[in-house]
Amino acid sequence: MDDRARSILKKFEEMPAYQYLILAGIVMLSAVLRFYKLGEWSFWIDEIFTINHAISHFSRPELILENIPPARNWVPVSVILTAQVLKILGINEWNARLVSAAIGVITMPVLYFALRKTFGNLVMLIALLLLALSPWHIFWSQSARFYTSLLLLSTLALFAFYYAIEHDLPAFILLFYVLLYFAGSERFVAFFFVPVVFGYMFMLWVLPVEKPKGLNRRTVLLSLLPVILFALIEIGRFALHGSSITSFELDTFSGQINTTPLRLTLSIVYRIGAPVVILGLFGGIYMLLTKQRAGLFILISATLPVILLIFLSMFMFAVDRYVFITLLPWYILCALAIKELLLLAKSRTVLLPVGVLMVFLFSSLGDIYLYYQFQNGHRPDWRAAYGYVERNSKSGDIVYSSRYEMGDYYLPNANNRNINSFDPATLADDKPVSYWFVIDDSTGGVNPSIYAWIQDSSFLLDNEEVYLPGKSMSIRVYRYSSDLDQRADYPSDP
Repeated sequence: MDDRARSILKKFEEMPAYQYLILAGIVMLSAVLRFYKLGEWSFWIDEIFTINHAISHFSRPELILENIPPARNWVPVSVILTAQVLKILGINEWNARLVSAAIGVITMPVLYFALRKTFGNLVMLIALLLLALSPWHIFWSQSARFYTSLLLLSTLALFAFYYAIEHDLPAFILLFYVLLYFAGSERFVAFFFVPVVFGYMFMLWVLPVEKPKGLNRRTVLLSLLPVILFALIEIGRFALHGSSITSFELDTFSGQINTTPLRLTLSIVYRIGAPVVILGLFGGIYMLLTKQRAGLFILISATLPVILLIFLSMFMFAVDRYVFITLLPWYILCALAIKELLLLAKSRTVLLPVGVLMVFLFSSLGDIYLYYQFQNGHRPDWRAAYGYVERNSKSGDIVYSSRYEMGDYYLPNANNRNINSFDPATLADDKPVSYWFVIDDSTGGVNPSIYAWIQDSSFLLDNEEVYLPGKSMSIRVYRYSSDLDQRADYPSDP
């Protein structure tokens, strides 16, 4: 890079007013994208699980005390906060997602101030701009789930360890495990970052890089002690009760192979973004070759959890969202690569790394436009499907659904049942009763013989279509009437 351009970058790093102005713009952009149409999307099934869990376990002080240590193992901060919001404001789509959206916005300034000394202001602003425009992060910010808090807490935990080993700060090892505990309380996959920290120490030991002053016996022992203590507790639990946290998680997910390593890999690349993964990998390799410790650490943070999940997918249930915690490390790798391109550029070639950044930004903007305008926020439209049933059903009608829990929310006064409990032999043709079948394509799990009967004997009256690349999330509404006179003239949606 020519001296003038290098001088501009140096001045930018030394001018906090400009940095804070850009950060404020990123935070505002993040807030707009995460609160826009927040309450417009229908609930999807996992959000109903969150609501039920929040209300039944954390809606009152006595319930909170009964469901946190020492009585129970975890402290799911986001679920506890969601329970308080629902208790005060009531249950609806906006209120249920408020905590996730707020944490998604707060993530931007928190991680900027936490990580800027490690990677520099420019790198963090680029990475957080990419995160603010990430369709994947927007989706989880607009879902009544725990993934935005999981990403924030696990990232803070990860860099608490990095600061401990870089600056020889033993107290930060304790902070790492405290933050990791709260992240693990949100979802057990936060512990994917445990192999990252030990993998990083191993790589520092074997690679010809300058060793940080915190890489010593004390740091290694402090890092190992909680792991050893947890292992001893788990062994004691298993010996006394025949089960443990680890065995419970393994029993829950093992033996339920739902994907192939190739399909999972492609899904992860799609969620993160193929350009991000490609530039991030090449940027990480460059950092490795130039022996930059921060680059090595972030490369391991981005790739090792993905590799582990792909390996585990051969033996157990695995989905792409389990490595959502690696999203910011991938963006930091890209931002580091863009910064290096800027430093290597001369004169007008500065336009090339700027062009690379524009590719990422406009790619995300295109996906965001589809998300809001055509893809129904990447979720099936249960509200519209049940709205059709509500407008056209009568008292006494029976509603069978592939996700009957959704019916309990959107049709609370109806006779909602699990579709797999339906038995055609029990139909009563002597009573004027209609049978409604609400079936989603993506997660229905409908018994094939029951579905075949529905398709042969009922009429398809409504189809709420939502299509994503490689996946249909459409919901079909069928009706069977025991009244022969009504079978020839099914109602149309007014």
